[in-house]
Amino acid sequence: MVTKSDCLILLFELRDKGIDTSEKISEVLSLQAPTADIIAYINRNRQLDVQKFYEKLRDSYNHKKSNLYINIVREEIKDPKDSLTTLASLNLQILLFAKKLEDPQMFLRHARFDEINKCLLNYSRTYDLKPCVELLQLLRADLKVLKESEKEEEKSSN
Repeated sequence: MVTKSDCLILLFELRDKGIDTSEKISEVLSLQAPTADIIAYINRNRQLDVQKFYEKLRDSYNHKKSNLYINIVREEIKDPKDSLTTLASLNLQILLFAKKLEDPQMFLRHARFDEINKCLLNYSRTYDLKPCVELLQLLRADLKVLKESEKEEEKSSN
């Protein structure tokens, strides 16, 4: 997900574009990890690619084109093996989305691309589904943080 150093990079990028980010930079420096408020601030001024990505997945689900989004957010997994196809599908969608970006490296980190690959590789060697299920839970938590940042964004714009 979005790290402290990612937030600093993005805040400095916003500062270079003329936005006064000094208060938020100081706030990030004093924290262990970024808060939903900081992510919302960055998103307000420069939407995160990972946010755009999950919106695209949600749109596809809402228009009955794909079940990937619901498979990620679904609390209960009926069959743990479904976590494999969900992660593999997510992996492909991340790659396809990253192709369209000018700078995909940060997006790949935020989307946990490396972790997904490691998890799938681990399964191919050990047939252990537990890390796959745990990674899906982590991805679900990431989505909740992004949704919380959207709520923070809505509060500040009202």
